[in-house]
Amino acid sequence: MEQKKSRKDKAADTKKRIFETSVALIKSKGYDNVTISEICKAAGLAKGSFYVHYKSKEDIVRESYYADMGTYISNHYTEFVTTNPNKSIIERITYFLNLEFEFADYAGYELTCLAYSLNLSACIPGPSEHFSNRHFSKILFDEIQSSISYSSSDFSSEEIFNYLESIVRGTMATWCFSNNSFNIVEQGKRYIQQAIHSIYQTK
Repeated sequence: MEQKKSRKDKAADTKKRIFETSVALIKSKGYDNVTISEICKAAGLAKGSFYVHYKSKEDIVRESYYADMGTYISNHYTEFVTTNPNKSIIERITYFLNLEFEFADYAGYELTCLAYSLNLSACIPGPSEHFSNRHFSKILFDEIQSSISYSSSDFSSEEIFNYLESIVRGTMATWCFSNNSFNIVEQGKRYIQQAIHSIYQTK
């Protein structure tokens, strides 16, 4: 017998549906050409449901690189670790970093560019809440702390974390500035592989 979903699970499902519908519409029509009414209609939801989870279209963009990215990465990473218990810690770190590129590809070029723009502008008044909002990054940091004995550099755990995440963010920024001129997933994998090789004792 199928268990009834809790109110929390139902809310999470609704939020996910709104986000996925928004991403699909923005990728096909462009951010400026999509309305909240259109998102709700396509998602099969009342307009009030949208405002329970988001204040505006801009909120979707802001959250895409915090809550929504976090959910995407956490779910995929947990599944990877569960189904591949024999993977090394270096392989797990590599997989995690590549998931960030996969999310950018999933969310799309325009949404990624907008997220960068909005979240960078929020840093100007300060203080920045960027790192505190990226709860999923703790998974990566914990893995890096556990991997420090494999490191062939004199970097601390925090320095390794910042180095690897800077490569991810830098690649995403270059993807945006180059007008989506390369495959971010494939190119990102190459950059991460090189970065991992420079930090860890890999074969």
